[in-house]
Amino acid sequence: MSDFEWPWRGAPPRDAEVRRRLLPLTLEHARAAPWYRKDWGSRWRRGLEALPLLTKELAVEHADQLLAMAPGPFVGVVSSGTQHGDREPLRIPELDAEREAFARFLGPPVHPERSRGALHLEVMSMQHGFPEGGAPDGTLRVPWTFTASTFRLLQKLLLEPQQGGRRVESLLIGAAALVPLTVWLYEHDVDFAKLRVKAIGTTGFRLGPHWRARVESLWGATVHDNFSLSELAVPAPACDACGHHHFELPAVVVEVLEPVTHRPLKSGVGVLVVTTLWPFVQAMPLIRYWTGDLVALGPRCPERGERGFVFRGRLTQCAMLKGELLLTPQDVEAFLDTRPEVARLPHPAAQLGLVKSPDVGVPRFEVQQEGRKVIVRVELRFDPGVFPVQAAALAAELSKSLRRASPPLRRAERAKQRRLIIELTRPNTLTRKWSKF
Repeated sequence: MSDFEWPWRGAPPRDAEVRRRLLPLTLEHARAAPWYRKDWGSRWRRGLEALPLLTKELAVEHADQLLAMAPGPFVGVVSSGTQHGDREPLRIPELDAEREAFARFLGPPVHPERSRGALHLEVMSMQHGFPEGGAPDGTLRVPWTFTASTFRLLQKLLLEPQQGGRRVESLLIGAAALVPLTVWLYEHDVDFAKLRVKAIGTTGFRLGPHWRARVESLWGATVHDNFSLSELAVPAPACDACGHHHFELPAVVVEVLEPVTHRPLKSGVGVLVVTTLWPFVQAMPLIRYWTGDLVALGPRCPERGERGFVFRGRLTQCAMLKGELLLTPQDVEAFLDTRPEVARLPHPAAQLGLVKSPDVGVPRFEVQQEGRKVIVRVELRFDPGVFPVQAAALAAELSKSLRRASPPLRRAERAKQRRLIIELTRPNTLTRKWSKF
């Protein structure tokens, strides 16, 4: 980094200017990677939109050819895609030079849930690595593991004064860890009124409306949803000004593309495509990386001057018609989370006996398209053949909820282009492997 000349003086300008100045340097740097040099040819000179997309499958297959700088013997590695069944994860090396670029020019990212002058607690998943070096002043970092010791440690940190007599007032934690932690504190009769936490930021999967309301009610805190990808070092917090997500500095280039034609969108729902920028990503630059995540573009933000986005679901798990989103697992889960009749994937915290409640896991359901049918299969905690009246009532309420949430689905049904089918099954029948843990 000693020979890197920052392309402007003083404080960095707005995100758009950062991207404009760093993108040409990024593309030139990325050409050192054999895969990009061969795949691009001379197209890189015509700009980003002239370049091909990079899927996770391609990145996994050609990971060694995507290295623009050879990693040294002491390098951190982030694994992406570790929770998707048998699929090979993408391992992304992080160089010391990249960490230096973060620290030298921008410092640690600031999340909206962090309170100035207060003690901030970060509960970090170990599967993506733990930051090297000390935490910033006013921040405590704890690795998340499914052990009784972790729960007891977090209880102690949350309830007792720490160094200098300060109390933890803000919390950053994965949504899949926040739910069992909340249940564990509740089951151990912890008085939430004694906690000082007033803001909670979530990472990883989105916390659904039911659990968000439950967490906010018990903790007496506001939950901030942070969209994040393990491939990227920065999150995209929800913006107070527009309510949509923007990636923090150091910026990444964001494109939203129509799922079939791959044309850029200025409104509507499309697939999120990201490009990481040099010098903040050097070892393995990701150029036009197809995340597979469907996002809805928001209005132009009055504070950031650009459109943010809201996560809608994985492309492979959603029902679509001619590029229009009909049904997302988010809408299904939002309803099922409120229903105790629905079976749930066993959460590790429950399997290990750390929490007694069987309700911390995600609902067991599947969304599939078969011809003109959009089929939602839901596993129940009882046999619908034994209790047909209760099952029929649940199916009717779910159908009504999904149609209400999706005007495109209602239009498709009226035009007889698609038909929504609800199938309720008895316990231990669905075979879906993926989970959120």
